[in-house]
Amino acid sequence: MNKFSILFAFIFLSLINNPGFGQSGIKDTLNLGEIIITATKASVSIGNVTQKIDVLPASELTTIVEGNNNIAEAIQYQPGVSVSALSRNDANWGTYGGIGPKYNTYMLSGLPVDAFVDPQSLDLSAIERIEIQRGPASVLYPNYLSQDFAGNQSPLAGTVNLVLKEKFDRQKTLFSSSIGSYHTFNGQLYHQDVNQNLHYFAGLDYEMSDYTNYGTENSWLNMKDNPEYKKTKLYLGVNLFVGRGERQKVSFFINRSWHNGDAGRVYRGFENDYTTMNAGYTAQLSNKISLNTHFGLRIYDRKWQESHFNVVDSLLSNNGVYQNILPADIYLTIAHGNAHSLIFGADYQGAGYFNWNDPLTGVKQYGNKSNATQTGIYAQEELRFGGLIIRGGLRYNFIRHNIDLINGGAPGEKEKSWSSLIWSGGVKYHLNNWIALFGNAGNSYLTPGLKSIGGTISINDLGVEGRNGQLPNPDLKPESGLGADLGLNLILPADINLSVRAFYLRVDDAIVETVVSENPSQSQSVNAGESSSTGVELDIYQQFIKSISWFANYTYMQSNIKNPILEDQDDVNIPFAPEHIANAGIKFNLPFGLLLSPYLNYNGGYFDSNSKSGRKKFTPGVVANVYVSQKVTESESSKFEIFARLYNITDNRYEMPWQFQNTGFSFMAGLTYTFF
Repeated sequence: MNKFSILFAFIFLSLINNPGFGQSGIKDTLNLGEIIITATKASVSIGNVTQKIDVLPASELTTIVEGNNNIAEAIQYQPGVSVSALSRNDANWGTYGGIGPKYNTYMLSGLPVDAFVDPQSLDLSAIERIEIQRGPASVLYPNYLSQDFAGNQSPLAGTVNLVLKEKFDRQKTLFSSSIGSYHTFNGQLYHQDVNQNLHYFAGLDYEMSDYTNYGTENSWLNMKDNPEYKKTKLYLGVNLFVGRGERQKVSFFINRSWHNGDAGRVYRGFENDYTTMNAGYTAQLSNKISLNTHFGLRIYDRKWQESHFNVVDSLLSNNGVYQNILPADIYLTIAHGNAHSLIFGADYQGAGYFNWNDPLTGVKQYGNKSNATQTGIYAQEELRFGGLIIRGGLRYNFIRHNIDLINGGAPGEKEKSWSSLIWSGGVKYHLNNWIALFGNAGNSYLTPGLKSIGGTISINDLGVEGRNGQLPNPDLKPESGLGADLGLNLILPADINLSVRAFYLRVDDAIVETVVSENPSQSQSVNAGESSSTGVELDIYQQFIKSISWFANYTYMQSNIKNPILEDQDDVNIPFAPEHIANAGIKFNLPFGLLLSPYLNYNGGYFDSNSKSGRKKFTPGVVANVYVSQKVTESESSKFEIFARLYNITDNRYEMPWQFQNTGFSFMAGLTYTFF
């Protein structure tokens, strides 16, 4: 039986399922009031989802201190997450579930975005909530066809959904201004309104800074002066509800970001332009059938300079990378029986990518140039029998790469294609209103990105001064993964919410990023044999009294690479994967308007390479942050408050890969006016 026959047989059997056994869903033992869409593509309570879900509402996001203005830092206090944003100008190279930075995808209201770029580009003011799903999510959500940074991305370890604001009950205008360390100035303007069935919001965020040296001593960054940057974010969102009972919705969102500055020396400028757009149409076709269509556009345009560092610096080259990705998704949600549901649909991605170098000739020399397409069809059934939930799904993917150039020359193969069958299943059982057990399993298939294959510099540039970038590896093979978890949710006396989850992740022919040289800064993607991560998460939360809540979690992850062919790379840790992670925080929301929220993150350390002889260990240790705000005046029509964000209050200046370092203590303090 071929793959298409298996998929359509699954859909047919789901549709004829006996409808008499289901009953209305039970709320979960955790986060009782939240509504999620991540795991099901439909609005259901968390109790009706087999996977482990965490929800961070906007009220929680405002109290999280982001030292590098990266949305990835907003989820760093969740179990299993290690965030390593190299600086305010660079991406996060952390890990999810101990298996690496590219095995947890990011989405914007259900459509995939880049896990490395978009958390730097998007603005939290446009986000209603963040939903974090831990565990395999490869059936309903596709791989992301990024060719840059670590290449294509897979939701094997989970996915993060940035849910945009949608509906408002009143008009609101907010103005915020703050100043802080490194002569940083930030200004924000936000407005939302509702006119009958039309809900819309818009915002502007501007920041400029005379930043600080974020390199270690004698780093390849060669900073002579404080680097400077300016970052502007402009966004607009519109939601129109149509028809009786608002059974149809048309949505649109666009975000533009401009990020430019220098890396602390003459002829080390950069200029990055990012565009992210989402559009969608949702219709409730009947009481049991709904249609959802979504498409988007992502444009990533980065330019930077390289220079010779002499007594008098000179420009070496201008460089750039351009990427556009068009994701689309259409699916039907069908309720049947008493509480069962079937989702089936199709998605598509088209991607174009090239990188270039201009060695002061005025003519761009292209290194890698390609376009890629990915098409998937999928179906998932969820059956509910009282307190028992059973989930199963299949996805068929077809990926094609058309390659024009590899490292400036003709490729060995101009066209490559792959197909794969992805499966996922899960079960959850509520023993009673206080105890729920769950388990999930699924697989993944991930092809290498063009940057990983062709690099951004030539193999002859290995160790050459001023040639910073990624070395090519044309022999990379696709990788396949497997993930599984088991967990328990409990409500204990005094409203203590406890969650325990054990997980296992394995990737065959795993493509990992390894540091080849620190000065110059050079890396290379390699197939690392069989990579695996085994871990356990313990998560506890309590709303102690109305004004005080606290949380704590701990994750143990044992990562390992098996490569018997190369002894130097056998039985080593996965790069960027720490063994121990712990978080804790408390929130005081006092009646006289004081909000105080200290957070603590502990990272036990990780390696930057899969080579026993060449790797280096980095130990971040403890980073403590504090958010504090005080309402000065408040009425029905306005509110005025002052705030401060204190980052790394113990001034822990730990080293990071590629000769970066944490810059230590910093702060931002300011005021916010809100008019209703």
